[in-house]
Amino acid sequence: MLLGYKESPVDEARRLFNGRIADLFADFFVGHRTCVTTAIGGDIDLVVPVPSSSRPGRASLEGVRGLAERTVSALSPGAVWAPWVLERSRRPIGPMRPNARAFSVPDSAWRTVRGARVLLLDDIYVSGSRAQSAAAALRFCGARDALIVPLGRVVRPERLAAHAAFIEGRSTSDGHRARCALVQAGAGRDQTGR
Repeated sequence: MLLGYKESPVDEARRLFNGRIADLFADFFVGHRTCVTTAIGGDIDLVVPVPSSSRPGRASLEGVRGLAERTVSALSPGAVWAPWVLERSRRPIGPMRPNARAFSVPDSAWRTVRGARVLLLDDIYVSGSRAQSAAAALRFCGARDALIVPLGRVVRPERLAAHAAFIEGRSTSDGHRARCALVQAGAGRDQTGR
């Protein structure tokens, strides 16, 4: 489904997957609004889909019908859908190699981003390089904080010990806590809480 919404050769399948993507994000934010705002330290100011690292143009999630409205309404009253605040540059991003210069904030968006709490939406989180690069670009331009919320996560326990440990440490009874942003909020932060 996560690949089909943007790559299926069948229009009807793309429309079906599109709707399901919007439903999943909206359901998550309705159920986890408090978790997300706690993880980022307050109400969300901007919601930004992570741009593609290989395809030119807008982020794939920008094309998901209803995603902007449903996500923003499930979050903070003042949240703004703002895909225009982040652009892809020509700098490379490699697997497990984030690059703070791989994305940029246009001059016209600096004032909007400065001091904002930004929620970055990603469809598939593989190594995290693309989303981390986007977050770094926003922080570089003065965003107060950036929280990455992926819809899907690629976990390869057969290839990576950290993934195997993650799977082994979860039980089927973990429910909400296993999926909640609060569980992961501290994982990527430095000692200053960023």
